[in-house]
Amino acid sequence: MEARFLFWCGALANMGLMVALMLDALRRVRRGDVAGHRREMLLASALVVVFLVAYVLKSAFIGREDFSVWSATQVATLRFHEVCVLVMMLAGGNALRLGRALGHTRIVTYDAADPPAPAAKLRWHRLSGRTAVVAAALGLASAAGVLAAMYGRIA
Repeated sequence: MEARFLFWCGALANMGLMVALMLDALRRVRRGDVAGHRREMLLASALVVVFLVAYVLKSAFIGREDFSVWSATQVATLRFHEVCVLVMMLAGGNALRLGRALGHTRIVTYDAADPPAPAAKLRWHRLSGRTAVVAAALGLASAAGVLAAMYGRIA
């Protein structure tokens, strides 16, 4: 089977696991398990880094995609997917930055001696995190479309 197709199958599995971790992290924080939320979001972030390293290696050793054999719809789906991934990374990075800033507040430490979480930071952390999760889910759906089109070209 074509190496590019196998790479993208792995990338889709990686993104699926990442979205599952993000959704479970949201469930955890709603139940008050801040430590579990943090752990799963950091693991999801690590999967993004794994993908980026794998993509650089794939580009170096296998090469880039040949868009001359792609339809306009397939290219548009890929571009939409890339925008989703970019939004996910920017929003997720902002949520990570804000989460670190909130790490020493009583909402995380449960210590009354620690300062309260600033409402604005907490609101932006939630908004950034939710944006990252929605973008990741849309990225997963569009990645499945890209992979299906790729399979159709090699089958």
